[in-house]
Amino acid sequence: MDQRRDQRASTSARGAPPDASEVLAELRRQQRRLTAIARAASSVAGSYSLPVTLEAVAQEIVRTAGIAAVQIMAVDDPAADLRILGMAGFGEAPDFVARLSACRKRGAHVRFLDAFLSGEPVVDPHRKPLIMADPAWEPLKEIMDRPDWDAFVSMPMAVRGRTVGVVNAYYRPGEDPGPGSLAFLEAMADQAAVAIDMAELLAQTRTRAQSDERHRLARDLHDSVVQQLFSMRMQAEALTRRLDGLDTGDEGVRRTAGELAALSAGALADLRQLVFELRPLELAEHGLLGAIRAHAASLRARTGLEIEVRATDDLRIGGGLAFQEDLYRITSEALHNVVKHANATSVEVRIAEQEFELVIQVLDDGAMDGNAGDGERLGLLSMRERTERWGGRFEAGPAGSRGWAVRVAVPLDRLDGGRLR
Repeated sequence: MDQRRDQRASTSARGAPPDASEVLAELRRQQRRLTAIARAASSVAGSYSLPVTLEAVAQEIVRTAGIAAVQIMAVDDPAADLRILGMAGFGEAPDFVARLSACRKRGAHVRFLDAFLSGEPVVDPHRKPLIMADPAWEPLKEIMDRPDWDAFVSMPMAVRGRTVGVVNAYYRPGEDPGPGSLAFLEAMADQAAVAIDMAELLAQTRTRAQSDERHRLARDLHDSVVQQLFSMRMQAEALTRRLDGLDTGDEGVRRTAGELAALSAGALADLRQLVFELRPLELAEHGLLGAIRAHAASLRARTGLEIEVRATDDLRIGGGLAFQEDLYRITSEALHNVVKHANATSVEVRIAEQEFELVIQVLDDGAMDGNAGDGERLGLLSMRERTERWGGRFEAGPAGSRGWAVRVAVPLDRLDGGRLR
């Protein structure tokens, strides 16, 4: 009896219990959320396209939770531009990132960066009026005013102990981002984070597969074509020596044998260089410095270009073979551009640690625009992509009154959890 009395008193203190229709409505909301989570998980598991997957996740969020609009954003560097991987409810907004960047430059307070940096959700019950009244948000007001919304929630996306981005939800007026809705957003953010992680792992797998294929091709070339060309050159040289010892009087045969020996020697040298480019063995055996010095010596012998590689004796470059191979490719591409475009007589390669960065510079004394092109040459683009893959900065341009400089700087704390040594 006393227990029932306590229960009635507790019910009275909390207010009247919800009626059956309210309970049923809440159950239906939960069912829709669970269905959306299941569909999102299916999309993550079944699609190999990250944009398609996260666009589907964004659509599921908008359809099921009383949310007017949503953005799924990847954040690699809070100080840099962000990437929108999925968006729904805003209509066509291809310039959203550019407008957001303009707002940030005007001093706008971007709440979702608070969520990213803290790793905790940000809930702002009446965000839209504040944005529409703030002059700093002027570049984005036209887009932000399209959906009918009031409250804002930014939910971090975390996977394997790191935050990779945020899910931003814009709630319709009167919709309360309560515990149930936040739990739903957290589950959807988890699905989006898994999709991003899967895409990164797949890209790494493809990179390794491409590297393995290059190594296989290099091995096959070395074991077959290189050996055949070497044999051809030896036979041609032996034939030339035999003809030199005979008084045949047929200069045409002797000349043809000499040309064959020269052609086979040239083809062998080119093919060996190709094998080295496919699989620079010096990287594994002697490290990045040894590989760059070997390449510089080969170029010097073939072209007559004076190439000096400068590095301190105690510099030890780690970071793994993939990292070293990218830096080797950048340096060899820069040297190739000097040979092909710069009309230079000398070039200097400098490798050093500077202010917690590994810096490689390639400086020549050629024409200031000799290897610049229009800034979109495939080689320059490739060098930039390889640099940015490791969180680095790439620069190429005139150096002083004469010559051209390529500079690559990679932060040491992005590699092996610390310094390269």
